Amino acid sequence: MVLYEVEQKFAFNATLLALFRANRGTPPFHRLQRLGTKKFEDVYFDSANKLSKNGLWVRKRNNTWEAKSGRSGNFLRTTFHETTDVSEIKTLVNKQVSSRSCGPDDNFGLDILCRYCTTRESFVVDEKFAVVLDETDFGHSVGEVELTARDEKSAHADIDAFMEKYSWFFLQGGKPTGKITAYFQRFGRASIP
Repeated sequence: MVLYEVEQKFAFNATLLALFRANRGTPPFHRLQRLGTKKFEDVYFDSANKLSKNGLWVRKRNNTWEAKSGRSGNFLRTTFHETTDVSEIKTLVNKQVSSRSCGPDDNFGLDILCRYCTTRESFVVDEKFAVVLDETDFGHSVGEVELTARDEKSAHADIDAFMEKYSWFFLQGGKPTGKITAYFQRFGRASIP
């Protein structure tokens, strides 16, 4: 059976970060494990928005090809099938953009949609939930709670209950905006070289 990445974005209140990192919120987490901080560059690709309109996001993260194929949801609450298998990515692209036989060396025949760098702080909370706090090089911050699961409905319900239980952090930042949406709001949606 296929595993899916189920995620929920959230806007975090920067004034609560110290409480979060020290696990001093009310109620505190059962367990908070900090995994560290890393920086990466994402370059997203598309062809006349054909991929993104069909829920397919193709990117190079630090020069490794990745594809996220939306199974359900919207920009804030989603279920994805993810792959780093280049032949699978090529098949996914070819299903959406006909007459493309290019491979990864030619960016699968796609155009660059956007490029930005992210600093990501990662945690595992209550030994189950991945929590990431992202800040981009263009000044946008957003968090995600993620689960890898076979049953997306159950995973979404678990994430909802988790975020409600710890609402002191997860529900205090207002409406979240994803990184790509924030990028387009700031810079527009034209392809870049």
